[in-house]
Amino acid sequence: MASLRPWIRIVAEPLYHYVIVRADAPAGVQAAQIIHAAGESGPAEPSTFAVALHATPTQLAVLEAVLLAHGVDHVAIRESDPPWDGALMAIGIRPVRKSVVRHLVRHLPLVR
Repeated sequence: MASLRPWIRIVAEPLYHYVIVRADAPAGVQAAQIIHAAGESGPAEPSTFAVALHATPTQLAVLEAVLLAHGVDHVAIRESDPPWDGALMAIGIRPVRKSVVRHLVRHLPLVR
């Protein structure tokens, strides 16, 4: 009689693609920057969740420094056109396991 092996289901932790955008920018500018940051920090894997968060300009600057300090791969989007003139507008975090960055961004609200 053949031995029975229990079936073990291994489920990989899904990836999360975070984009954080300035909350003080107009909605249309936010949408453009979200798209820009997502495109620059992609590509997305087939089972990637997309998460868009709001941040103040100060929170964005602090987050950029924190991501650098933690070695988290990301793209900082700065808008060269007026009236922003080089301001940090958004950050796209390359798709990563939620457990790697969640503790760094959990204080930021979802874009609604």
